[in-house]
Amino acid sequence: MNLPTRRLAGTAAVLGLAALALAPAAQAAPATGAVSAAISPTARALAQLPAKINAGVDIRIAYRRYALCAASNITPSNKKISINGTKYQVGTGLCPIVTGQTVYNKSLQGTSPTVKGPSTIWSSFGSPTAFPQYSAETGWTVAAPVGRTLVVGTAPNTGMANFWGFPCVVTTPVAIGGTNYPMAMCAGPLMENINNGPVSAGATMFTDGPASATVTVGAVTMSTGSLAGMEPFFLNPFPAS
Repeated sequence: MNLPTRRLAGTAAVLGLAALALAPAAQAAPATGAVSAAISPTARALAQLPAKINAGVDIRIAYRRYALCAASNITPSNKKISINGTKYQVGTGLCPIVTGQTVYNKSLQGTSPTVKGPSTIWSSFGSPTAFPQYSAETGWTVAAPVGRTLVVGTAPNTGMANFWGFPCVVTTPVAIGGTNYPMAMCAGPLMENINNGPVSAGATMFTDGPASATVTVGAVTMSTGSLAGMEPFFLNPFPAS
């Protein structure tokens, strides 16, 4: 499935919020057709991810449900995906579902995101004050995000993933402190940045993920292009006033 290629307008390239389109409240549409619930959430998420994507940059803001993978642990899979002609390995990760303001790339999520039922959702970025997070040290907790930088590499716990605008399937909630929190299993490319370009070892990454994550989600420093210097914004686009 090829998705439409978009370009960010010149004024929006510096992220003047007046230049961003404020999308209506909606849950993003499924990426592909229905997948049988009989298979595992991981297999279902991988099955939803298309083999090929032509991605552009068309930044929008909406209030809706989305899967927030900013602090998630990503596990590599055997699947590959081609994005703008470059092949990437695919990973999967469990991400909490939150409701609130989100910034997303319309060229990845379709031209008119609409509610298509409760079983499919998109990964995206936002700024909830706290959300479910997992680390090997603490297990599942509900906590505020803790940003850090990381030098991307090939050593354990130094890989990166871009889970901004990729398909997820709603799965079993996680119980934390007696409360059930909705969760989604998401799939997305490894070593691919939010500008849809490849990431090389040695790049500096911004992430909310724990140091114990196998592969952590985030954005790598960009020195050129319309999104240059905006990496911290995408991890915290709507800071509390």
